[in-house]
Amino acid sequence: MQADILAWAVPATFLTFGIGFALLGRIGAGLYAWSGCFCLAALAYALTVIPTPPGAIAKPLFEDSLFLLALSGANVAFASRAGRRPRYGAITAIVGASLLGAYLALGLTGSAQFEVFSIQTGCSLLMLLAASTIRRRSGRMMDQVLFWLCILVAASLGLQNLLFLSTPLDQPMTVANWRDSPWAFVFQLSGAVTGVLIAFAILAAIGLDVIEHHRTSSDLDSLTLVRNRRGFERRVAELRRAAGPLAPAAIILADLDFFKRINDRHGHEAGDAVLCGFATLLERMVGTRGCVCRFGGEEFAVFLANSDLAGAQVFAQSLQGALRAVRWPFALADLRVTASFGVVALAPGEHLWDAASRADTLLYVAKSHGRDRVIADAIAPASAPARTAFAPAS
Repeated sequence: MQADILAWAVPATFLTFGIGFALLGRIGAGLYAWSGCFCLAALAYALTVIPTPPGAIAKPLFEDSLFLLALSGANVAFASRAGRRPRYGAITAIVGASLLGAYLALGLTGSAQFEVFSIQTGCSLLMLLAASTIRRRSGRMMDQVLFWLCILVAASLGLQNLLFLSTPLDQPMTVANWRDSPWAFVFQLSGAVTGVLIAFAILAAIGLDVIEHHRTSSDLDSLTLVRNRRGFERRVAELRRAAGPLAPAAIILADLDFFKRINDRHGHEAGDAVLCGFATLLERMVGTRGCVCRFGGEEFAVFLANSDLAGAQVFAQSLQGALRAVRWPFALADLRVTASFGVVALAPGEHLWDAASRADTLLYVAKSHGRDRVIADAIAPASAPARTAFAPAS
């Protein structure tokens, strides 16, 4: 190589990233695959520094296999991040065809030029495959950065291939003189730069994922995993902005009936199971129509966007019926759980917690009139301040 320091710095850098990703493996999807990817690349780059005997086939093919496997690992890592199964069939086909082309080039012609072309083409296709995988993920900024990095690497490899084949050579390119050629230096430098860029992009993506996870966790109830008051207020604000100031909306307050009896007779673990089951039922039935919140204890709230009072009342009745029909497992098999509901429609511009206070009053009416009831009321002026229990989250 033209720069021995750079030649050994590249595998050392890649190995450092590989070890780092292994140490971070538990905090992000696909990090163990990234660790394997960079470790394989480090070994491949290290082997290229060692001179290759004239006419050798095994050593260059082994190096080629390592590069292809490293980018195969990148595909596995991207698939893991996207929550999808890696496309092993396509990966295997690309790797197999590239190695076959390299073997034929070395075995039939002894040309390192066509061997490198075959491997570079395979690497380019693997990066395009990785780009198509990460493209399927949501529109997060770092996912878009990773997508375009994959496209950049694939385009760079393709351009290098075109220049490599179209540039006249002073002498035939063999595995013995490839190491000292200008093209070897160019390919190694290009691979080092793009590899480091991808590594830093992955680290940035992990950092943003961790921040997002903690932000989301702070908005969730730790037991039921539905939103807490803070998360509920934020999500409702988003839904109301998306729907527009004049769009109808409603809020339903639900309180499990005789919940203390469940705890007293079956234990607090059974009570927690009922809370989680009810929360899951609410989430599934609400879907994308709105959001669910646990206010504390056995009381929950449902916000319905684009829903008037009549629609919210019908929805609350469907919740009531669905809860009655639940068959609880194991020791709770004979348990029949019901809930009481208070339903109101939000007045234009009415604060969420004022509406929640009105719904709470109706919920109290449902409780005092026998429980397992849905009580709805017409829109009332939102002039009175909300009760302390429904103060906005600080």
